[in-house]
Amino acid sequence: MKRIASLGGHGPTFYLAFLASFLFFSSYHLLITPLPLFVESMGGSATDVGLAGTTFAIAALVTRPYMGRLVDTRGRKAALLLGAAVFTLGPLAYVLVGSLLTFQVARMFHGIGMSAFTSAYLTLVADVTPPSRWGSALGLAGVAPSLSIILATPLGTVLLDHTSFTVVFLVSALLALAGFSVVLLIREPRGGDSALSGGERPGVHLLDVAKLRGVISPSLAMATLGFSFGTVAAFLPLFARDRDLGNVGLFFTALSLCIVVSKFGMGRLADKVGRLTIVLPMFAILALSFFGLERSFSFSTLIVVAVIQGVGLGGARVGLETILADAAPARARGTAFSLLYLCFDVGIALSGLIMGKVADLAGYGQGYLLVGAVCLLTLALFGAAMRKPATP
Repeated sequence: MKRIASLGGHGPTFYLAFLASFLFFSSYHLLITPLPLFVESMGGSATDVGLAGTTFAIAALVTRPYMGRLVDTRGRKAALLLGAAVFTLGPLAYVLVGSLLTFQVARMFHGIGMSAFTSAYLTLVADVTPPSRWGSALGLAGVAPSLSIILATPLGTVLLDHTSFTVVFLVSALLALAGFSVVLLIREPRGGDSALSGGERPGVHLLDVAKLRGVISPSLAMATLGFSFGTVAAFLPLFARDRDLGNVGLFFTALSLCIVVSKFGMGRLADKVGRLTIVLPMFAILALSFFGLERSFSFSTLIVVAVIQGVGLGGARVGLETILADAAPARARGTAFSLLYLCFDVGIALSGLIMGKVADLAGYGQGYLLVGAVCLLTLALFGAAMRKPATP
């Protein structure tokens, strides 16, 4: 046990949570390429593809405040188990749907699992890490979802090419079930920063936490990351197909490799040079990647864009998460992280609606130009907000 605890300076709770997160997000990322094609196979349009992302995000968004309170009052493990359970059942529901309407209902149910798991995961990581190393720990913790894209996204493409949508959905459910089993092994810390596992304790309301500048500002900036990621996850397979750009699964592999490197490297750097010093340049890099995506007409260009975008997404995300962890009181940390990802969900929801409409009217390329402009606007507003002297 001491040897495990000494590995990378983290204990067994951290690594079990890391593995559970990897399996949970593998279940999700396995479906990135198949789901838009599944919607099209049922006669859906680009707007219907966008709506699939929107309904998922809306369900996560609506339940975020309740999940944050669950994390702070009932414990991190309870929320992790709930999220993994829903992610086991969600893909099974896709097997049973017979229309676009029932599919969208299944997407809403599936979204509840994302809300529960992500509200608890980084909260637990912060609980078991000294504040001076939060950037490094949150960066490493964030590698798990990104690593899952590297493996699960191309696996989803290969499975669909050689089997069927039903097999893809069953594999997704099995991955989430494996994550559920790992969560069962986690021993949540008692007392201190962690929620008490033996009973309920008073939580802090979402609106109270939102009054903290170090919570609300990064949360609003996180909405832009959700908007950016949502347009890529939902529409890039169709964009790449229309321009004949090749295997889009390799884009997500390259994207994720760079997110992994960026999260880990920028997280460590944020502990040394400051959070804001990292976040602002990352939004500029992210904007550049979307301007480049609009100009992508070859596979090689697409991969270069994936590298740039991965650096921007990974660095901006870990920087925002660390700023929030610094500002949130321990007894409300779950609620604060739920607000952060509530805003991320809002961004994804808007991406489906806005990008779907823009794509139908002007094409995907013009939509990605819009995303780049939003990233630059966020850079300016977030920088101004965080540098303004705090109100006494």
